[in-house]
Amino acid sequence: MTTKVKTFLIEFTEAELETIGSAMDDYMCYADDEFANQDDLIGGIPVADRVDSINDKINKVFQS
Repeated sequence: MTTKVKTFLIEFTEAELETIGSAMDDYMCYADDEFANQDDLIGGIPVADRVDSINDKINKVFQS
């Protein structure tokens, strides 16, 4: 089975990106995915993996 991933180009201000980054830190509290049913995961991806990916992308923006 092939999964298509759609990407989006969205412009955020620095303050908005910092807000998203802070929210991701709070969201990490929900990272108890080892007990979650695979069908309950957003995109089938664990919370920790999604948060790490988002934070990596935000950090790249601030490094450039």
